[in-house]
Parts: sequence; C-alpha cells; structure tokens
Amino acid sequence: MRKSFLLDLLFPVKCLACGQEGAWLCESCFRKLKFGAPETKHRLIVPELTAIFIAGDYDDPLLSELIKKFKYNFLTGPGKVLGRFLILFWQGQLSANRNLAVAEKFLLLAVPLSKKRRRWRGFNQAEILAQELAESFSYPLGQELKRIGHQKPQAELSEQARLANVRDAFVWTGASLAGQTILLIDDVVTTGATLNEAAKALKAAGAAAVYGLVLAKG
Repeated sequence: MRKSFLLDLLFPVKCLACGQEGAWLCESCFRKLKFGAPETKHRLIVPELTAIFIAGDYDDPLLSELIKKFKYNFLTGPGKVLGRFLILFWQGQLSANRNLAVAEKFLLLAVPLSKKRRRWRGFNQAEILAQELAESFSYPLGQELKRIGHQKPQAELSEQARLANVRDAFVWTGASLAGQTILLIDDVVTTGATLNEAAKALKAAGAAAVYGLVLAKG
C-alpha cells in the first residue's frame, strides 16, 4: 500500500472530468457516471454464478478513466469514487429485487490477485471495492479465497486462452461454506472466466449460491 499512498500524496487530486481540485471526481461530474452495460456486447461464460450484476460499461470514458487510474497508475484514491458508484448501483439492485433484499446476509469476497501481482501493484483493487461495500452494507468480508500461482494478465489473451489461463486458479482455504450466499467482487468482466473459476472453487467448498458484482463490462 505504501507505493499507492505516496503517489496519492505526490500528485494533486483533480477531477478527471473538469479539472476542479479536491476530488478525483467532483459531485457534478460524479452524477454523469452512467449505470448499466449492454447485455449483448460480450458473451459471458459464467455457469457457476447464480447471477451477475454489472454496474457500468467500460466504454463510458469517465468510468474507464477512473478504473485505469485505480488499476494501472497505483492510485487508491479513485477506488473510493468507484466504491461509491458500486454502492449506489447495488442499493438500486436491492430495491428492485426483493429476493436479494430479503436474502440472508451475503458473505463478501474480492477476487484475489496472485502474490506476485499484489506485490507489484501494492494493493488488490477488487479488495478495496469490497471493503467499501462491506462498510456500507455491514456485510462480513472474507479473506480466505486464494489464487494459486501466477497467471498472465487476462487482458492480453484471447477468449479461449483466458479460460485456460485461470482454470483451477482459485482455492477456498477457510471453513465450510455450506449454505452460504456469496457476493463476489471484481472491477472489470470481459468473458467472465475469472469470476466463473472463483465461483467454482467456492461452490466446491459448499457455497449455496455465488453472485458476481463488478464495476464494468469491458
């Protein structure tokens, strides 16, 4: 976390849309972020998920710029803004879907990074998003989902290569998840291969249902 903390201090915080100082996205520009992603843009391969919820579209220039700053520029500040966006989206889903709203409390999990990639970045962006949601909704946040080994970045691979790259890449190291409902958090989904493999490991550990919640469809 030290690398990202120093970068947040060294570079002045300005709104990515209008340049106003003091926030990564000012209130006026935050309201320009758009919820929703085109369902037909990419075919998702997520048979292990009960359902997947996608807050926005990576083609939204403002949303994608925030994600890039967060994910590739080693800056944790944009994660707060993105966390708020995800929280507002999830509140809407709970209001619209009574089955979700009355479900037993979710166990919140972030899709883990490999140890090597986490050391390189200094933090796990999905974990920061999950922490924001856990605080807002009082969901318990688990840490026992682990990534095995080190895989190539999914963004560099074809669809078939993505599937092979993350096959059996996750393991649950905690107690039995028998009867538990999981809310699995990630930043961007393209084919769904990563989320699906993580969900497979969770269901093997006994999870009754695994829902995916992501910032954007890429």
